[in-house]
Amino acid sequence: MSSELPPRPNLEYLKKLAKELLHDLQTCDPEATLADAQHAIAKRYGFLNWSQLKGRVESVERQHAEAVPSESAARLFPRFTARAKQATFFSRYEAGQFGHASIDPEHLLLGVMRAATPVLSDTRLSLDDIRASVRVSRQAGEPLSISVIIAFSDETKRAIGLAAAEADRLRHNDIGTPHLLLGLLQDEGTLASSMLRDNGVTVDAIRSRVDEWMNDELK
Repeated sequence: MSSELPPRPNLEYLKKLAKELLHDLQTCDPEATLADAQHAIAKRYGFLNWSQLKGRVESVERQHAEAVPSESAARLFPRFTARAKQATFFSRYEAGQFGHASIDPEHLLLGVMRAATPVLSDTRLSLDDIRASVRVSRQAGEPLSISVIIAFSDETKRAIGLAAAEADRLRHNDIGTPHLLLGLLQDEGTLASSMLRDNGVTVDAIRSRVDEWMNDELK
């Protein structure tokens, strides 16, 4: 009989269960692998394999993030690291320079890059490349005065909600630039997500080093 997933399943917890199970499996079979343990965990919860279980958990996490009211972006701001706050300030500047009436995911991506995060240092992305892609994809207007209030678009609010969900999933109190990038990546219909993926930036790659980058960000 399979067990039911909790309403808010946590992938990191399931990975921990798999590692603990691997230890037990290897006492009986020294050749047992982590993949064997993950498969057993997936079966325990009624899934055919680990990939199916992982996909289900990530889908629930996205649904939870998207269900967060849009105005919660402002409530999440106190959790932002200094660098993440800088990224949002820079994103407003970038949107204003393009003459855009809202701060969209591509502006937030530019903000993250301008905040000097090391997360993207190993990629081919550059500020000039992203700005060029934005100009090709969207019509620019006259730069807006710094006195003009530019709000986050619904897509950016959703990305911030996804970033918060990532931080919560990892049990991080702070929301940093790695979480913001994960939020941008997971909203796959946006220009920002496409630019990141086209340049080899993936969710798994960022997740594998998020603790390292957050330790640097919180120094």
